[in-house]
Amino acid sequence: MEWGIINQENFKDIYEIPIKRWDPLSTVKITSEEFGLRSERTRYYGHYSYISPIRGARPKGFKSEEEEKEFYDCSKKILKKHKDVFTSVIEGKQAYDEWGMPIGDGYTLVITQDEIRRDNPFSKKPHQIEKIPEATKALTLINRYPSMARIVDSDIEKDVKDKLPSHLKLSKGINLVTISRHFYPSLCFNLIPTDVLAGIFLSMKAAILYCIEEAIEKDYYDIPVIPFFNIGKEVGGSQPRIHSQTYIDLNMDGHGSRLEGYLEAFKEMGDGCHLCKTSHGNTDRIILKSDFWTFYNTGSPVRNYHIRFHPNEHIRRFSQLKINQIEDLAYSLKLIFQALDDINIDKNRNILFNCCPFGYDANFHMFADIIPHETIGGLELAEDMRVARKLPHIAAKEIRESLEKYSK
Repeated sequence: MEWGIINQENFKDIYEIPIKRWDPLSTVKITSEEFGLRSERTRYYGHYSYISPIRGARPKGFKSEEEEKEFYDCSKKILKKHKDVFTSVIEGKQAYDEWGMPIGDGYTLVITQDEIRRDNPFSKKPHQIEKIPEATKALTLINRYPSMARIVDSDIEKDVKDKLPSHLKLSKGINLVTISRHFYPSLCFNLIPTDVLAGIFLSMKAAILYCIEEAIEKDYYDIPVIPFFNIGKEVGGSQPRIHSQTYIDLNMDGHGSRLEGYLEAFKEMGDGCHLCKTSHGNTDRIILKSDFWTFYNTGSPVRNYHIRFHPNEHIRRFSQLKINQIEDLAYSLKLIFQALDDINIDKNRNILFNCCPFGYDANFHMFADIIPHETIGGLELAEDMRVARKLPHIAAKEIRESLEKYSK
């Protein structure tokens, strides 16, 4: 059931399809209409899981720890030529590794090539494409190994609904992956060009808007959209080429407990948005501030050196970012990642964008988190809290000092 397609040819069993399940011990029915949600459907907030067997079929990107370390060595000015599962997509044909083993068949669905719209987000036919032009910076594709189904034959959907236990449901949505046209393994300052990273963001934005427009045409609404990067194997990055993912949830059944907390907090702030007004500890925790963005070490970190950043403009969604904000974000993120490298912070990192879902009428200021990998204990898994050892303003001071050598 690759590319989120379930049809008569590939459907075998109701337990081999993507499932979404809400945890009954931490799920609450949404009764408020304050966020503009349509009232005809039951919605929840709490903890839920996507369970998708096809995710286990994802190819692995590194053959050894030594190979992984080599790719993340930012001291090198010239990148080693590398073929990965995306090479076949870029070249539009079967690709082979250095041992002659096949690593991709070239089939894909391209939603956006840079900002140009290509395949419809609800297309049913993956296909080979012509070689992607050298000048292209980024592509956004339908994820071949998604957590949700985009397209389901109506007869199968009815059969699944009748046979699945009441606490389970077929999970529907669009999973996107955005890749760089050329191979770059990380956000090292001296390796990935700023315009390439900006191109990734622009392709993401264009693809999200295309998907939302097409989803609305199919009468989907109230749509959570979560863009993120998993950079490194320890934080879920299965491929070495820098790439982002975007989950577009079309189940129309609510949102997670963390997003609920953010929505409620911004509602309580009213016109006094915390991110618009705060000094972030009298600037002690600010590590970088530009005309468009503010980066700071959060006062309540979920990991040591946990960095938050937000646009200085009060906007609600990633897809509202303007070109100057995106270009500045690309340059600033490279600086931040290089500063973290220089003080030996774990190179495995997540970037998570927190956005107001489409269809929600909520006062929300988009923000994002940079979370370095770190082993956490049992209490932190049992409760929505974290134990950190580094005072945020001290962490911020270390990063600021590391950044000084890169100041313009």
